Amino acid sequence: MASGLRNFAPVWGAAAASEEPVLSDEDRVVTWNVTTEGPNWTTDCRYTILRWDALMAPYVDRPWLGRILHGYKALAEFIWTGTMRRYFKTNLRYGLFAIYPLFLLAGFAIIAVAAALIVAALGIPSAWVTAPLVGLIVFFVLLRFLGAYFYLDFALADWAFAADLCRRDVQGLDPIIDRFSEVVVEAMRDPNADEVLLSGVSLGAVMMVEALARAFTRNPGLDKDAGHAAFLTVGSSILKIGLHPAAEGLRDAVHRIGAERSLLWVEYQAKVDPINFYKTDPVADLGKRKTGSPIVKLIRIRDMMTAAGYRRAQRSSLHLHRQFVKPNAKRYFYDFYQIGFGPLRLSDRIALGKKVVSVFRKDGSVKIAGRRRRHR
Repeated sequence: MASGLRNFAPVWGAAAASEEPVLSDEDRVVTWNVTTEGPNWTTDCRYTILRWDALMAPYVDRPWLGRILHGYKALAEFIWTGTMRRYFKTNLRYGLFAIYPLFLLAGFAIIAVAAALIVAALGIPSAWVTAPLVGLIVFFVLLRFLGAYFYLDFALADWAFAADLCRRDVQGLDPIIDRFSEVVVEAMRDPNADEVLLSGVSLGAVMMVEALARAFTRNPGLDKDAGHAAFLTVGSSILKIGLHPAAEGLRDAVHRIGAERSLLWVEYQAKVDPINFYKTDPVADLGKRKTGSPIVKLIRIRDMMTAAGYRRAQRSSLHLHRQFVKPNAKRYFYDFYQIGFGPLRLSDRIALGKKVVSVFRKDGSVKIAGRRRRHR
């Protein structure tokens, strides 16, 4: 985060400073105090990360072969249940992204068969043994090393985790969501906060919507504290999980939050990022009654970056996906760091739309009059 603040500050004519992080006793909550200042504004932010990496760790830490087998088993489940078909129906780009491990597997198999046929054609003695053996060796070498180049084992660990998450069959999930829910309630009831910004990126959006739904369900009257709160999802994987038939619990949670009139929910989507669902409504596309929430905003990642930076990012879908939460290289109406550490509330930004940039002068001061010290 410190490096991100260093890159964010000069773009917007601001100064930023952060204190050392504080880790909670159970290692689930990490908090920084961050102060950002412009010529006529100051924001004091208590920036908190809710950690769920322990849920993913068993899938990533499996031996390589285990990641491969469990990952392809999970993909088979997504195909068998019709979830993959729903991906294509909802967003073509995401459907193609979802099946790329299958394309790699098929490509490696074709190359391996070709290698076996070449060995057989060369007339090598005992070709009936040698050719299949060469084919198998080529296949596993490609799978192990070329697959790693394409992040295949990481992607397959992610799919195995996602399949279990759809069925809520992830060990330790409920205690972590309960803990997140407690932190959410505490933040929303903080009397010193001018704004409580709750955000989730990728699968983190799934965790946050579950925590929010649980917070509202278990704390009657929380809606009275939600007027200064906002929910931000970027690069969301809510549909990745929610489109699975077994994910009824998540679908209910999404509808619960979408129908919560006291809470502003905004989602940013980008066409070039194949890991998000572009031009979708997370509530309606899960088969629930449309609520008008979230407010969906479409962004161009190209306009957030330098030309050279964007060319580099295009080489990796993961890089493009991560750009949602990285500092911008240029001023743009969407900037995760400006949303989190700048002087405007998310509701103000939505009201201004693409005019947000014009609110900031070249020196970083804001043109909007009024109280300019905020606690987020």
